[in-house]
Amino acid sequence: MILFSQPVSSSRPKLAKAPVRLLALCGALTLVCGAAFAQDKGPDAFNAYVNGLAKLGVEVETGSIAYDEGSDTLTVTDPNFTFGGTIRNLPPQEAEVSETDEPKDIAPSKPRDLVFAISMSSGSLAITGLTHEDGDFETGSWTHSDDTRLLMTASVEDEGRLKVEGRLAGISATGYSFTLPEIPAEDRDHPASRWLPFVQALLLTSYEEIRVDSTGLTFEGHASEDGKETLVFSGTSELDGYRMADAEEGWIGEYSVDLVTQDLRTLDPATGGMLRQTTRQGKTVYRDIDVAAIIDLFDPDVPVTGEEQTLIGSGSMVDYESTQDFSDGKAVKTSVERGSIRDITVVKQGNTLLSMLDQMLNRKAPEPEELISGFFQLYRSFAVADARISGITVDFPAGPGIGDVGFTINEMAMTDISSEGIGEMLVVGLDAPDLPQGSSVKLDWAAIGDIEFAEYSPMRAMIATLMADPDYGESNPLDVARAFLPRSFGYEVQGLDVNVPEIGRTQIGKAEMTLSTTVPPVPTSLYVKNDGIRIPVSAIEDKDTKALLQALGLETVDWSDETRLYWDETTLELRLERLMLDIKGLGKAEASARFANVPKALFEDPQGQGQMAAIVAQFVDASVVFKDGGLTTKGLAHVAEQQGIPENVFREALVSQAAMATAAIGNEAFTRMVSEAASAFLENPKEFRVTLKPENPVPMTQILGSLATPQVLPVLLNVNVQAN
Repeated sequence: MILFSQPVSSSRPKLAKAPVRLLALCGALTLVCGAAFAQDKGPDAFNAYVNGLAKLGVEVETGSIAYDEGSDTLTVTDPNFTFGGTIRNLPPQEAEVSETDEPKDIAPSKPRDLVFAISMSSGSLAITGLTHEDGDFETGSWTHSDDTRLLMTASVEDEGRLKVEGRLAGISATGYSFTLPEIPAEDRDHPASRWLPFVQALLLTSYEEIRVDSTGLTFEGHASEDGKETLVFSGTSELDGYRMADAEEGWIGEYSVDLVTQDLRTLDPATGGMLRQTTRQGKTVYRDIDVAAIIDLFDPDVPVTGEEQTLIGSGSMVDYESTQDFSDGKAVKTSVERGSIRDITVVKQGNTLLSMLDQMLNRKAPEPEELISGFFQLYRSFAVADARISGITVDFPAGPGIGDVGFTINEMAMTDISSEGIGEMLVVGLDAPDLPQGSSVKLDWAAIGDIEFAEYSPMRAMIATLMADPDYGESNPLDVARAFLPRSFGYEVQGLDVNVPEIGRTQIGKAEMTLSTTVPPVPTSLYVKNDGIRIPVSAIEDKDTKALLQALGLETVDWSDETRLYWDETTLELRLERLMLDIKGLGKAEASARFANVPKALFEDPQGQGQMAAIVAQFVDASVVFKDGGLTTKGLAHVAEQQGIPENVFREALVSQAAMATAAIGNEAFTRMVSEAASAFLENPKEFRVTLKPENPVPMTQILGSLATPQVLPVLLNVNVQAN
C-alpha cells in the first residue's frame, strides 16, 4: 500500500501560490481547493483556495497579505509552497546475483520507501479578480515576481537521491478558471482508478493564457552503495518563452516554447568519467490540443463509439541540434532544420488498462492475454495524418584513423498511420558522399506504404490461442500468418547509387512492388517492376555466373524486370499478365498465362485441400517470347570455344537435342516445328516465340489425363513455336 506522510503545519498564515503549472510544475504548483457554498472574492476566496491546498498536504507560508478593493487585487509577499511526503512500499529492487551465489546467500529484497519534497517560493504574488463559489475559482490575472525559485528532492535509502533546483521569471496567468478536486476516498481494490475524477478536475481547466518567460533548471543524481555516493548524472536546462493559451475545459488552443537548451552529463560505467550530451531546440508550437480525449481513453464510463477525436491539431518545431559524446572522445552530432505533425487523433477502444494498473498495484499480475490485448488496444487508439522532419544532418565517428563521416537527408515523413494501416513512410534525398574507404551512398527516394493491417478480432483470438498453446504456431503457421500479416504492402526505391571502390557502383533507377490479398495470407495481386538495375559483374559471388558474364563481354549487368499477377475473386480468373526480364547486351524474355475457374480454396489452403480443388481450374492461354540481344551469339561462341568444337557443329547439336527432347511426346509435326524454329533461331537469333492458345479453355483434369498420351497435348493446347 502507498502512504503519504503529511508535513507538519507551520503557525504562520498559509496562503497559496499560482496555478501556472510551471511546465506541469515548473510554472506553478497545481491548484487544489476545499469546498465553499457561497461566492467569495478577494481574501476570502484566497483563503478557500489555501484551505484546499492544505487538505492535499500542500503547506503555504507567506509574509504580508494586502488587498486593494478598488482594483480587486491581492498582493502576497514571500509566498512559499511546499509539498512532501513518503511513498511507502514501492516494489523491491531486484537483487544482483552472481554465478557462485547459492539460494541461501541471496538476501531477500525488501520494499522501498521514496521520500520526496517539492517547494516553490517567490518574492511576491499578485492576483486580480479572484472569486470562489462552491469549489469553482476564477481569476483575472495571477502573477509571480521574477525571483521565483523551485526545489525538488527525492531519495531512496541506500539507493540514491535526486535534486532539481530552478529559477523562473515572468510567470503569469490570465482568465484562469478551474474546479479544484478533493482527494478520493481510500479504496484498496482501486488504488489507481480512484484517482481518475481527481485528474479530470485538475486538467480540464480554462484560461486565456499561462506563460513563463524564462526557466532555468539544474539537476543532479547520486547513486548510493555501501554508504558511498557516486554522481551519476548532472546538468542544466534552459527554457524560454513557455506559453499556453485559449484553453477551455481541457481544450488548449496553443502550446509553445521559444527555445529549449539542455546540457547533461552522465556517468560512463566503463571509464568512470562523465559523458556529455547537449540538446537545443528552437521554436516549438502545438495547436488544438484536447487533454480530455486522453482522459476519456482510460475512463471506463466513456462508451466505445468509434468516434474520432482530435488530440493535437498541428505541431511544428525548428532548429533541433544534439551532440552525444563517447568515452573515446568522439561524438555523434545530429541536427534537424524543421519538423511538423498534423491531425493526431484518438478513437476510444475497449481496454482494461486502469483495471490492470489496479491489479499490479495490488501485486496481482494480469493475465498475459489481457496484458497483450490491452497494449494492442492502446496502440490501436491513436492515429497520425502526417508527420515529417526535414534538413537532417548526422555526423558520427567511423573508427580509428578514419575520422568522422556523416550523411544528410532532405526529408523523412509518415502519413496516415492508424490502427487500420500505414499510408506511407518515406525517406527523400539521402546523401552520404564520404564514407570510409572512399565509399558513398546516394538515394533520391525510398518509401514503404499502402499497408493494411489485419483485423483485430481474429488477431486477439489468435493471441488467446497462442497463450493457451505456445506450440500452436509450429503446427499451424498458415493460421498464425493469416491472423497477423498485413493484407497489403508496397515499397518504392528510386535513384539509389552505392559506390564501393573495391567492388564498383551498384545503381537502382527505380524499383517498386505492391501486393495485396483477398484471401490472407497468400497474395492474390502482385505487381513488381524494376528499371535501370546496374550491378558490377565483379560483385557477383557465384563463380560460374561471373565467368559466363565476363565471357559474354559484360562488366556491368544492367537489367529491368516486371511481374503482374492477379486473381479475381468474382470471375475466378488467375492472370499472369506479364513476366518480363530484360538484360542489356543479352536479351529480353516475356511470358504470360491465364487460368479460369481457379477456386478460392487454392489460396485458403495451398498446402492441403487447395491442391485438390485446383484441378477444377481451366487453362486459357499462355505465351513465352525471347528477343535476343546478344546472348545467343556470344553464348554459342563461348561454349563452343570451351568445348573445343566449331560453332556450327555446336548449333547443330543443340537442334538435335531439341528434336530428341520433343520426340518423346510422340507427335512428329510438333517435333518438326520445334526443330525448324530452333534451327532458324540459332542460325539468325532474333526472336523465339511459343504460344498456347486452345480454342476453348481446357480443364486441368483433361491436361493431367493427357499425360498418359502426350502426343495429343500440342493439338489440345494449340501449341505454336516460331522463330524470327
